[in-house]
Amino acid sequence: MSDTDRLVDKVGKLLAQAEGTDNEHEAAAFVERAQQLATEHAVDLELARSRQAARRGAAEPLVQERVDVGARGKRGNRHRVLLYDVVARANDVMVNVAHDSTYVLGFGHRADLDVVERLWASLAVQMTAAAQRRLDAGEHRTAGVAAQTWRLSFYDGWVEAVGERLAAARAKAVEQAPVREGEPGTALVLRAKSERVQEFYASTSEARGSWRGPWTGRSAVDGRAQARGRSDGARADLGQPRLRQRGQLGA
Repeated sequence: MSDTDRLVDKVGKLLAQAEGTDNEHEAAAFVERAQQLATEHAVDLELARSRQAARRGAAEPLVQERVDVGARGKRGNRHRVLLYDVVARANDVMVNVAHDSTYVLGFGHRADLDVVERLWASLAVQMTAAAQRRLDAGEHRTAGVAAQTWRLSFYDGWVEAVGERLAAARAKAVEQAPVREGEPGTALVLRAKSERVQEFYASTSEARGSWRGPWTGRSAVDGRAQARGRSDGARADLGQPRLRQRGQLGA
């Protein structure tokens, strides 16, 4: 089993633990630990890459990968894209988005791309399910808000909360990383990797224009639904990923 496979396997076990608990605090701890583990492992891999590059005179190649988000016009595609972006940001992956939000292109190291896809797929399923539970309970009717307006506003808050949690978990991992004698600090290691990914992106990306984001064309946003989304996102349990095949998120 490769280092990448081991990392994804460990992250998957943490997600399974998150799914198996009804305790919101335990579930939150599992998702944060998954991100911390990914960051810690990324540092170890980056140090190994640096040593290999010094010996071989060449760095490990970076890659570009397409991940399908959903069919054209599918409800919530833009928020799934935004969710992919916040997960990618926490794991040194850069992103291009199709003009119709049906797929994304990730740029980075293979291990990081695998972790991002695993976390994103799990979170995307949870986001959809969390909103549907509240809609089924009739919260939008109580608020006097159209179901679609309520759903998208909920997604606004949910993605924002999850992005903050992932960023905090990454920062915690960097802060708590042990000092390795003769090796650069964790922050420097990750900065160097990030700069290399940015250079790869600049030389590889063929993107033109800018993504319109999930707010374009919306006539209304409901603050109550956003607050519900933030609340649920703050304790998201990362339900079991439902990737039917690599690169495609199930409906």
